[in-house]
Amino acid sequence: MDYQNLYLFVKVVDRGSYVAAAKELLMPTSTLSRRIQQLEDQLGYQLLYRSARKLSLTEAGALFYRRCQPLYEELVEATEGLDGELTSPSGNLKVTAPVSLANELLNPWFFEFMELHPGIDLDLMLINRNIDLKEEGVDIAFRIGEISIPDWVSRPLFQSRFSLCASPDLIAKLGHPERLDDLERFPLILSRRSPKWLFTDSSGMSHEYNGKARLQFDELRGAADAAEAGIGVANLPDYVVGEALTLGRLVTLLPQYRPLGREVHMVYPHRQYLPAKVRLFISFIMQKIEEEREAISA
Repeated sequence: MDYQNLYLFVKVVDRGSYVAAAKELLMPTSTLSRRIQQLEDQLGYQLLYRSARKLSLTEAGALFYRRCQPLYEELVEATEGLDGELTSPSGNLKVTAPVSLANELLNPWFFEFMELHPGIDLDLMLINRNIDLKEEGVDIAFRIGEISIPDWVSRPLFQSRFSLCASPDLIAKLGHPERLDDLERFPLILSRRSPKWLFTDSSGMSHEYNGKARLQFDELRGAADAAEAGIGVANLPDYVVGEALTLGRLVTLLPQYRPLGREVHMVYPHRQYLPAKVRLFISFIMQKIEEEREAISA
């Protein structure tokens, strides 16, 4: 069946005549009449009574119109809604990110984006565990580390630089470590998700350190505060501890070993036609990354 003929049938009934419908559809009246005849032949029912003075529905035509017309309106509404969503920067945008990444880096960018695009509302889901992005209806996700999500684009943003650090008071009490093994005499602040520390030395050789936690954490800001309070040695991203290192509230340890950084990604569904709000957000974030790349990456 040629389903376009259903559309033509609804148009004829709505406009009350072949002439009016043909004029709106920009097609010859004879062609329109022939297409409706084809539809009747395919269905096996006469749908319209034709006379010189007026057009009216048969019983089958009235029943068929009642079934088709709501479907047609729904299709038009869906098409217009899709067009608006794809071309107009408005609507709700659901974004998820790790808590500390948002609090220490992304939140000011989010707020600036909202100021630039008052028609777009942000629904921010700040959470440290990985969630089912599709099930949660997420438009954009920020993830750290290795990413493998089928049917989603993973766009690298920057390499997060880390620093092994401790408070001056703790170092005054226990002394400076000279080798990785010296960390055994220090209390350690470790991530529950990534308790193992990885380093490279000046020759490019890899090193690994597994220590016992004095304090375990899920949130980076709390870990940085604990390190400043002298609780232990921590290995944290510079976007969290950079200011404390600059101002001397924390000091860098074992500079001959460089902590392995982690890649920060922006993740979004793999679609040929992304809604305008998503495209605008992606473009904005990439612009901010370029503006501040030197400050946030190695």
